[in-house]
Amino acid sequence: MRQALVDLLQENCDITATIADGNAVMKEVAITGPDIVLLGVAFEGTTGFEIARRLRRSKCQAKIIIVSFSESRDLVRAALAIGVSGYVFMSRLLDDLPAAIDAVCGGQVFEPQA
Repeated sequence: MRQALVDLLQENCDITATIADGNAVMKEVAITGPDIVLLGVAFEGTTGFEIARRLRRSKCQAKIIIVSFSESRDLVRAALAIGVSGYVFMSRLLDDLPAAIDAVCGGQVFEPQA
C-alpha cells in the first residue's frame, strides 16, 4: 500500500518519509513538520488511530488523512472524532485521495461517499 501511495503522489507532492513503525512516525513528524500525514490503520506496534490521537495531543498542526481497506462508517466517524481531517477508502483511492488532499489543505474535512 505504501508504495502505491508514493507512486500516486510523487508527481505533485514532496514525500518526506514512508514509515511502517508507529513510534517512528511520531519522531519523523516532529522533525519534518509536514503539512499532511497519511496514515494506514495498522502499524507495527500500534494503529493509525492511536498515532492520530498522539499527534493531536502533541499539538501537531499537520492535516491527517487515514487510508483504509475498511469501509466501516463507524471507523470513519471514530477517525473524525479524534481530529482526523480526512478518511479515504482504498477502493476509491485514485479518485478520492487527490480530492481529500485538496479538501484538507483548504481547511475542510473529507469524508468518503457512501
